[in-house]
Amino acid sequence: MSQTLEEGLQILKLPYSEAQLDQLTRYADLILKWNKVYNLTAIRQREELITHHLLDCLAVLPVVGQYVDPQEQGDPRVLDVGAGAGLPGLVWAIMRPAWQITTIDTVQKKAAFMRQAAANLGLHNVNVIHDRVEHLQDASGFDVISSRAFSSMQLFVSLSEHLLAPKGLYMALKGRKEVDSDIPSGWTLAGLEKIEVPFLPEERHLFVIKR
Repeated sequence: MSQTLEEGLQILKLPYSEAQLDQLTRYADLILKWNKVYNLTAIRQREELITHHLLDCLAVLPVVGQYVDPQEQGDPRVLDVGAGAGLPGLVWAIMRPAWQITTIDTVQKKAAFMRQAAANLGLHNVNVIHDRVEHLQDASGFDVISSRAFSSMQLFVSLSEHLLAPKGLYMALKGRKEVDSDIPSGWTLAGLEKIEVPFLPEERHLFVIKR
């Protein structure tokens, strides 16, 4: 187990079980293992992977919870666009097993890794798609469409707006808020939240956008 990961979860006040902690640890190990053959992420050191990837994705969850209320809306359907190694999609799937998480990436090896990781970790709430998001069709629509440094806000929305449920929300995790503060015409900034990531002294912001 990673002491950094466990301490980070406690700092974030995220309730977790020993099984979830084990899944997160095994997930980190899977990324490092696959990284020896496939370039899933530039990060090669375990502790750096924990802070820059896992805790970075975990730190968003308490804020997401302020906008998503399962008691009112039911457990959300989430689409993670450009998910790469499954960040944040697989991390969220571990911590929120009632959520239905779909991850999509255009790179076949990354989709293959996500499928293998989901199977290895027993994540039955995950659906992995290898495709371009603009080609994806979904009749029900997603309650949350997320991205993590995927693209500009304009492109992110234009490629995927056909997949957002009528009352759905975009949630884009960015670095400095000055990087991408332009909201596409016809959309509203519902929230701009500063994210504090344990052990990571870098700026993070979550843009929440609605129709």
